[in-house]
Amino acid sequence: MLDCRYPAGWHPLLVLTVEDTLQQARQEIADHPDLPRLVADGCARVGDKWEPYFGELLEARCWAINLAKNYAVDEDITFVPLNDEHDSNT
Repeated sequence: MLDCRYPAGWHPLLVLTVEDTLQQARQEIADHPDLPRLVADGCARVGDKWEPYFGELLEARCWAINLAKNYAVDEDITFVPLNDEHDSNT
């Protein structure tokens, strides 16, 4: 079971999924081909480190998204925040 949790996008928080976290990330970051992979990596790390208290799922997702942003910087990948993209179109 543990061997298939990463490919399935399931992590110990039970409700921390790559799909839900990616959906939340896309509310603040313009879509990028590497975003799903980096969010999945962030979820994996959060799932291994997080100890939930009082159902703080939103905070866990935010942590995973921030990790994805840091991983992108480490790989010289530039994510465009949606507010920047919208500002440049006005």
